[in-house]
Amino acid sequence: MCSAAMGSVIRETYNSAWLGQTMYYSVYLPPCYAENNMVYPVVYLMHGSNEDDGTWQRLGMIEALDSGIADGTLPPMILIMPFGNVIANRNRFDAVSWGNIFLTELMPDAENKYRIDARADRRSIAGVSRGGFWAYQIGLRRPDLFSTIAGHSPFFDLYHAEPQDNPLDLILNAPNIENLRFWLDRGKDDYAAPGIDIMAERMTQRGLPHTYIIHPQGEHNNAYWSQHLTDYLAFYAAAWQTPTMPIVTPTLPNTDITATTSPSASISGFATNTPQNSKIIATEAAITSVPTLAPPMPNTQNRGIALYVPVVAFPALQTTLTSDQINALATGKLDTQLVITPEVAAALPMLHPQTRQVVPETLRDTLWRDRTLYALILFQQLSPQFRVLWLDDVPIFNQLATYPFVLPSAAPNFDPTQLTRITFSGVTALARQTRVALDTYGIDYAASGIQDYVTQSDFFHISNEVSFYPTCPVTTGDLLGGASSFCSKPEHFDLLTQLDVDIVELSGNHNNDYGYQAYRDTFNFYRDNQMATIGGGDTVAQAQQPLLLEHNGNTVALIACNVPGPYYALVNEKADLLGGIRPGTTPCDWTWLEKILPELSAQVDTVIVTVQHQEYEEYTPTDNQRFDFRRLAEAGADVVLGTAAHKPQTYEFYSTQRGETALLHYGMGNLFFDQPFWGNMRFFMNTLYIYAGQIRTVEVFPGIIEESVRPRLMTLDERLNFLFFMFVEQNKF
Repeated sequence: MCSAAMGSVIRETYNSAWLGQTMYYSVYLPPCYAENNMVYPVVYLMHGSNEDDGTWQRLGMIEALDSGIADGTLPPMILIMPFGNVIANRNRFDAVSWGNIFLTELMPDAENKYRIDARADRRSIAGVSRGGFWAYQIGLRRPDLFSTIAGHSPFFDLYHAEPQDNPLDLILNAPNIENLRFWLDRGKDDYAAPGIDIMAERMTQRGLPHTYIIHPQGEHNNAYWSQHLTDYLAFYAAAWQTPTMPIVTPTLPNTDITATTSPSASISGFATNTPQNSKIIATEAAITSVPTLAPPMPNTQNRGIALYVPVVAFPALQTTLTSDQINALATGKLDTQLVITPEVAAALPMLHPQTRQVVPETLRDTLWRDRTLYALILFQQLSPQFRVLWLDDVPIFNQLATYPFVLPSAAPNFDPTQLTRITFSGVTALARQTRVALDTYGIDYAASGIQDYVTQSDFFHISNEVSFYPTCPVTTGDLLGGASSFCSKPEHFDLLTQLDVDIVELSGNHNNDYGYQAYRDTFNFYRDNQMATIGGGDTVAQAQQPLLLEHNGNTVALIACNVPGPYYALVNEKADLLGGIRPGTTPCDWTWLEKILPELSAQVDTVIVTVQHQEYEEYTPTDNQRFDFRRLAEAGADVVLGTAAHKPQTYEFYSTQRGETALLHYGMGNLFFDQPFWGNMRFFMNTLYIYAGQIRTVEVFPGIIEESVRPRLMTLDERLNFLFFMFVEQNKF
């Protein structure tokens, strides 16, 4: 007799012929599933936009269902929680749509593998937000397969789809839906309310019985959905009078769709560290680390090398190739996603002769039009609008000794001793729950997710907005930041040294929270540990001082400033001003900026400005951000980076009036901080590749924060989801 009190969750895969890739879903099996031969009713639970198949587990659905089964208020059931990946975020309704992939590939796979009662009255389909849209879109088109459709804050829009595919039209026109059970719910402050209200009105117009609940509190977020899981489960199961049924042969959805598959693979993780070769020259003092050798190169018998790099359009979703893929190219296998120029075809005769060719003048447009393509190009053809692919999730430039497209050449195009890599990151605040997590998990754990990546760069930048305080968080003094004051423990400074931080930006608005002496002591911490600073200091001159880098023949200038204040965070030398004389960050004074930026532009190859702007909880910049960032570019900045945004924000390639293109990234997001929200846990790091005085490319590192303390590279699924949201939905590239 089985006495298990809890069910189990398994993650499954299936091969999507339509997408040519492996897809995922999670399965909840009720207690004692393995000890009997019964079949069970099923609920298909769809996740929201830019989420994954773990959404419902994070909401607490498993615990809620286990509890209901244990106390007899719910019958045992199976939950299928699909991961729709990028395709679920697309308003696409042809054969290669999430709806058809769900019906013709996922559903048959799940119902062949598990003992699911395939009768329509034993199937429910539901979803949150975007998942609610898909639950209604699929269920209304196939009422023969489901008895219940539920949308929890479902996102409907009159113009998201043509009438034959839009749930708001299907609810009026779809045949044979009169016997379906419909559920809608939302909180009072849900931004999706207009579309949900239209759906409910049209249900009433058609005379369809339905449940529509508007809770007096609640927004469009996980906190709201988590509060109502037991109600959702009760509705799904209301028509299931008996908990289990005898075994029957599943009846799977009919399909006449055929497709072919193509291989897809990915390997996660970074290689071990490569030595640094870095030298920082500051105007006030030189801060030098011990130079070491560049990464090993192929033996070229004293000849130079020609380097061919794999690239995609900057906003493409692909980030990496596998060793199998690159080695297949090198042995003459055809890859239909690869494009090359005639020059590359002549130089690399090992490539398949039928590899697609385009002339160099059209290569950029070809990749930007079809972002599933990639190219092999000469290193000197790189520009920031091309993004170099990794190899097995490790930068190509760390693997030149074994990379097959590094060739001896009498006309070399790459010398590793002329390359400079600078990695920039967003908010670091070793405070609040991040401070607690550091005590719990330790420095090694916190560093482990990014250490191998950031230490491969010649310079690693952080924007640390919190000072270290001897007895943090306990103090007997007044806190300038009031109840929201932040501090970091001195022993946690080791995290910065372990990550080989070279540049610390001090434009943050919390560095003076625990007093001016804490600021000065922290400033000295950085200098004692050979870390240069920008954007802050004891005097205005020190805070405004550019940091000049000279490395491998490249010259770079960095400055930083703060837009919003508050006043006590800003450096001040006038005793009669509010707050008196104090150290702090430099404000974004346009008189200073529009004088110094042209001077720096004339003096060095690359000018980079990092900015603490207003902290907007948005993925896209405000008009004020756009104006300020573009103004900095017009004044002479080649790169402008937002380092205070707690959510990642969009990119822009901005054409200046002087005919140059500046890279603007309005916000990189949190690197170390404790904000447990979807967007605030996700971030970018940007690595600039500067060669012979030019920015050749920008390497994008899409990351996620675990346990409020460990940033790491996203998995392949996570980054596809995230990059689609950022590059396509938000950036509108």
